[in-house]
Amino acid sequence: MKKYVADIKKVLLSQLQGYRSLFSLLTRERESLVDFNEQAVEQLSKEKDTLILKLRLLEDERIRLVKRLTNEIYLRSPELKEQITGSTTPADFNLAKLAELTADNEFMEIRASLKSLLQSLDELNSFNRVLIDRSLSYVRNNLNLLNSLGSAQLKKDKTGMFLTREA
Repeated sequence: MKKYVADIKKVLLSQLQGYRSLFSLLTRERESLVDFNEQAVEQLSKEKDTLILKLRLLEDERIRLVKRLTNEIYLRSPELKEQITGSTTPADFNLAKLAELTADNEFMEIRASLKSLLQSLDELNSFNRVLIDRSLSYVRNNLNLLNSLGSAQLKKDKTGMFLTREA
């Protein structure tokens, strides 16, 4: 059981570090959006995709380890089995319950850090979404302006005269 607890902590700490990296990427993305630096935004988008894939793999690993831990708890302790079964499934086993069962407060510290960081990520992501929407609106308005000028130029050219050079 201790091995699973240690492995779960390791995965959670890796997730925490990954979310911190994501926060840093989103902060840099915000700066690039404000500066209209499209190359930097594209590069950061690729980095975000890679990091999100890594975070998904870590989450899958965490779920796998929690399932194994709860299965071991089921086998070792029938009274805990009733407590766990009544409240949640192994895949959705939360950190507060894990801290309670293992008497390890580090899970609560990790939980608080993750919760705070995820709220910050949500706020920053929402702000970046607003910036992207405004940028798209700006580009669309400029494109419409250019299209209207281009169509006006075409109409003017059609009413004009064609001149040719003869050799």
